[in-house]
Order: sequence, then structure tokens, then C-alpha cells
Amino acid sequence: MSPRRQRQIPLWVALVGACVAVGTVALTRWADRQHPGTGGPGGLRPVFRKFDPLQRIELITYDWRARVAADRSAEVSPRLGLVALDDLSIAELQKGDTLGVPVGPLWPRYVYGLVLRELRDQGAEAVAMDILLGDERPDHGMVPFPGLTNLTSDEYFAAELAESGNVILASIAEFPPAFPFRLQAMLGDADSPRDVDGTARRVNAFVAHRFLHPLIEGQARRQGLDVVGVSSNAVRLWNPVQEIEVQWPVRPDGTVQIPRPGATLEADAVHVNRRVWNMGLVLAAQRLGLDLDMAQVEPGRVVFRDAGGRAVRTLPVNEANQFFINWSTTSTNRSRIAAAGLINLVQHAVLRSADPENSGPTEWTNHLVVIGSTATGNNLADRGATPIAPLDFLVSTYLNVADSLLRGQFVHFLPPWGDYLVVLVAALLGSILTWRLSTVPASLILIGVAASWVVVAFVAFNRDRLWLPLAHPLIAGLALNHAAMLTYRSVFEQNERQRVRGIFAKIVSPNVVQELLRSDRVRLGGARRELTVFFADVRGFTELTDKAQVAAEDHVRSTGLTGVAAEAYFEQQSSEVLQTVNLYLATIADVIKAHRGTLDKYIGDCVMAFWGAPTPNPLHAVDAVAAAVEAQQAMERLNVQRDAENGRRRLENVRREAEGLPPLPELPRLALGTGINSGFMTVGLMGSDSHILNYTVFGREVNLASRLEGVSGRGRIIIGEATYQALVRHRPDLAARCLALDPVTVKGFRQPVPVYEVPWRELPAADHPAQPS
Repeated sequence: MSPRRQRQIPLWVALVGACVAVGTVALTRWADRQHPGTGGPGGLRPVFRKFDPLQRIELITYDWRARVAADRSAEVSPRLGLVALDDLSIAELQKGDTLGVPVGPLWPRYVYGLVLRELRDQGAEAVAMDILLGDERPDHGMVPFPGLTNLTSDEYFAAELAESGNVILASIAEFPPAFPFRLQAMLGDADSPRDVDGTARRVNAFVAHRFLHPLIEGQARRQGLDVVGVSSNAVRLWNPVQEIEVQWPVRPDGTVQIPRPGATLEADAVHVNRRVWNMGLVLAAQRLGLDLDMAQVEPGRVVFRDAGGRAVRTLPVNEANQFFINWSTTSTNRSRIAAAGLINLVQHAVLRSADPENSGPTEWTNHLVVIGSTATGNNLADRGATPIAPLDFLVSTYLNVADSLLRGQFVHFLPPWGDYLVVLVAALLGSILTWRLSTVPASLILIGVAASWVVVAFVAFNRDRLWLPLAHPLIAGLALNHAAMLTYRSVFEQNERQRVRGIFAKIVSPNVVQELLRSDRVRLGGARRELTVFFADVRGFTELTDKAQVAAEDHVRSTGLTGVAAEAYFEQQSSEVLQTVNLYLATIADVIKAHRGTLDKYIGDCVMAFWGAPTPNPLHAVDAVAAAVEAQQAMERLNVQRDAENGRRRLENVRREAEGLPPLPELPRLALGTGINSGFMTVGLMGSDSHILNYTVFGREVNLASRLEGVSGRGRIIIGEATYQALVRHRPDLAARCLALDPVTVKGFRQPVPVYEVPWRELPAADHPAQPS
């Protein structure tokens, strides 16, 4: 891979990570979009919604914020109350002492009529009944005790609804209140959509309910008919007396002909669609004087207006026209809401009916009252988790919705583009910081950013009920992209380390390679440093090459080799010459590495090396001189070995001559001339990323070392003044052995330069210098 493309990889990692993070938000929003009235999404959405861990974590953090805000908020709307269908009320009514007859948990409707009557007498402002009354119960018969009424139970309840005029009945799309009750009361949506973990956090602002046209339903009841179905051309009804089916025609324009004695009525449609608002909103609207028919539904919000058309409240909603409840109280928090058991109101109503002069208590004056179940262990139980309680009676939902509208305190959230922007910024921040900084600082900074965002999110919710996302920005944004970039960096740095190892293992000692690899970043740019440079030339190489060439030509002529055979022999001789030179050069290179030197390059039969870079070495001059001494001694040992081998070959050649075989060539003896100089020079990588890179040095002092090698002759080590002074400071014993020579004039230098010779033959073998402390 080219260096340019390699540099682009972090950018691609960051962009892909950002796309993944933003994609998780898009997937969550898509999966979380619910169909109003159904309580849940359709199609493949439930699968994604159920297994979306980020959304689950987000909801958990929302609950934390909601609990903190509820605990710190001392404000709740005044005169909110709960009349509870509690266990005590069930037990007392089953005894029969209060009503004179025992009644079971599914009470006759007149019981609720008594409660409504008592609340009206006490001056309740509005009453919401969280009880589904979707059918009539003629089996409940007449009101059982004398002096109250001679109506049936359902008729009495409907009469109390009409008399009160402020009652809201619970309705769901599949099970609205029965027609007689629906005519006498307001309707409130009681559908309770739950989140994936079963917690009640949100409700529908409104749901479209579909009813039969009131004329159709009313006339059917008057004629004793039951509506059994609707087709495209008729409303089908059943006459239970005559046990026949009756049809009312539906015209092509959708109108319905309703036959009746004397005249035919006409309904303008079979069904009527009606917007039914959440019961808590309807309850609060009674106090605020809101005209819900004038509510303006807009994308992302609902504007509530009063009878004069003035905007009073603006409710934020999501795409499904749902809103998150601003939970402020539980059903059992008596310090924030008024509460009483239903049996108390029934008893007061019975006493008041028996003695009209008994005014009774007035504790519910001007209260907004919710009637609902807090019973346990029977089919009246309606409990579940809320953000502020792991288990609560869900009738508290309407109290909290009403409180939220009354106070105008709603849970706000960022617009869709805001969610995407926050996650995108977090993702890019996680990638960029991780790439630009080392691992520990980047991790600490990102932890600090995450902690700061958590604090901001909690403060924003506590003060303004602004729900800032946490899970997607911190997990899909910061953490995921931090991990992705760390993974890439790990792979990249391993590859880079292998590349650096491959380069430097060939030119420096193993300990220098390890020190380089331990560094967080190897800076290979040019730098001016004080170093020592070393040039060593193998003497006799040119003579060796010439002799080998002449000997090869003589052999070819004497043996009559031609063509391919002659070329093969010449190749063989050249290879042997190269092997000889490589043997000497490798010997020198091994010595350089052993003394912590950096092998720069081979210049023909010359070796160039330096000390003090890429890792600092305060004894660079001493190490260079020690390496030069050992290199000369190694060359001498190599020559002694070759002399011994030549003696063996001379004996072998006597035998070969007798057998008519060509003699074995003698191995040449080679010498080494060395020049060393110290001083300030430029060190760094030379070349380009697209071509060969060379970690090298250059400058005036480098040129001088090269010139000193040129005057060193055979088997001598010549050092410059700066190198000698370094020996005086660090190895005075070695400096004392050095011989001061006459200054020499070298090319490129106007003045003669002082030089010294290191008497390597007088020094002990492998005299390594002391390591710096």
C-alpha cells in the first residue's frame, strides 16, 4: 500500500465509524416509531426495537434523570386527587353493610354513580374515570336500596354523568364507552403504550377513534335493533324479537338511509372519526379552559388554545404524536396528591341520600379527581413500572399528565437533526482525539468529555426537562469510535514497528532497535546533533578485482572456453570476489552493531556508520573508536584464518596439479583504512516516501571523516581533534595511547587539520568501552 493511501486510512476509519454511529440513531428512531392507537410498531420494527441495546440503555439513563428530577422537585399542581378502587373498598362492598346488598369487584354502575354524585356535591372540578365501561349491563338490574331512584343501574349512572357534566370516561380504540355513557360524558384516551422494557414512560397525545354515526346508533337503540356489521352497501342489524336481519342501505356517496315510522332519516356517513385526547390532558384542560377541538397539531408539537383562540400551552410530541410524561408523583405519594378510598365516597353518598340535610365533607372542592384501581390480587389490578417507581398503580399516569399540562412543564428532546449532530460530533471527536493523541491521554480526555456530557444531560433535564441523548453519543459515538481507532492504531503501529524493525535491524544493533520500538513515536525528521561518524574502506579491493579478472581471462583462454561456458566461468569468479568483499564488510558491520552504532550504508567497499542517533549516546566518540579498534582486530583475525586456509590450498594444489586439475586460487588478504570524526551534523531520513529512504548524516564534519579515511592508508585508524578530545574526557587511558600526527591538508578544507592515530595493535582484543551511567 502506498504511503498516501496509508495516511488516508485513519480518515476512512473515522468516517465509517461516524456513519455507523449515526446509523444506530437512524435504526433506533425507525424501530421506535409507533403507530398511534396500536401501542406498538408493526412489521420488522418490533425485532429491531426489542434487540436495540442502545435504546434500552438510553431509557435507563432517562429513568435516572426522571427520578433525580422528581426527587428534587417540590412543586406539584394543587388540588389533584385520586379516588382509589382499593382492596378495602372491595372488601367493604362485598360485606354489603354500606349498600345493604353485597356487590363484587365488578360493581354495578350505580356504585360509580354514587361516587360521581358525591364528588359533585363536594364541588369537584372535573373527574376522570380510569375504568373501561364498553358495554351495558342490564343484568345489574335496578338500584337496590329505596329512597334513591327507581332507575336501572346503567340508567342511574348515565343520569349522574349528565348531571355532573364534567366527567371524562376512559376510552380505547377497540373498546370505547357504551353509547348511553358516551353521549353524557367527555372521552379520554386510556391506551398505554409501553417501551421495550415494559415501563410506562410515554402516552399518546391523542388517538383517532372511529364510531358509528350517532344517528345510526341512536335509531338502532330506539328500534330495539343491534348493529351486527357494516358492508359497502348496507348497515346490517339484528332484530332480537323477530329474529331477523334488517339492512339500512348505504348510498354510493356514503350516506345511510335510516327507516323509521313516519319518516326516513339520513346519516351523512356510516362512521364518524373523532380525535380523543389523553385522559390526563382532557382533565387538565377543564381547569385551564382549553378548547381541545381548537388544538393545532403540528410536526413535533401540539398547540392548545382557549375558547378565545389564545395559545396557552405547547406540548412537544414525537413523530407518532406521543409525548414522554413528566413524572412528578406516584399514586401513593400522599404529600403531593389527595387520596381516598372509593368506599369513603360511597358511604358519604349513602348518608347524604338518607339525610339530605347532611352536607358532609368538602375535601374534594375544586379538585381534579382521577378514579382508578389500586387493588391487588384480582382483575382490577393495574400496576407496572414507571421511571420513578419500579412498581406503581398506573392510574398515576393521568395525574402526572394532568400535572404536566397544568404547570406547562414537558419533557423536551432534540429535533432529529440534533440527535444526529450530537452523535456525529461525538464520533468524530472519539476518532480524532484517539488518532492524534497517545492512548492514555486520549482515553482520559474522552472519559472527561463523557462525564461532562452526562453532567450536562442531568442538569438540562433537571432544570428544563430537556432530554439530551446519552447512550448513542457516548457508546456508539465516543466509545465505539475510540475503540475502532485504537484497533486501527494497534494494527498500524504493529505494522509500523515491523517496518521500523525491518529497516533498523539491518543498520543498528538489536538494543537500539528495541529502544526505538519502545518509543511512542519515532521521529525521523532531520535534526542537528553532535555525533561521531565512521568511514572504513577495505584496501586491496580494486587489486583483488583486477587480479580475479586477469586470472579468469587466462583460464578461459587456456581451457578454450567459449560462449555460455565462458560467461558462466566469469560469473562464478565475480561471485567469489563479491563473497570475499561481503565477508569483510559483514565483519565490520557486526562490530559496529555490537558497539551500538548505526550502520548507514555501503559505498562500494567502504562502510559508513555513526553513533549518537537515532538514540542519544553521550559516549558516541568512545564507542566509535572502540568499534574501529575491534574492526581492525577482526580483520586481522580474518586474515590469519585466510593465511591458514591458503597454506592448506597450496598443499592441495600440489595434488590437483598431479591429477591435472586446475589449482585452487589463494584467498586474498585485505586491509582496512578507518577515518573517524566527531562534531555537529544533520541526521535524518533522506529520500522520499515513494522511493528509497536512508537514515543518514551529512555536513562538514561528515566530509572530514571521509577525508580522514582517505589518508588512513592500510590498517590504520585516523581520528579528528574532536574525537580525540572526547577520548581525553571519557577514556583518558585510550587517549594517552593515541599518536599525534602532523596536521594534514585534505580536500575541501583550507587549513591543515590536526589528526591522531589510534594504535589498535597495542590494545587488548575486543576492548569494549564502559557503558554510560
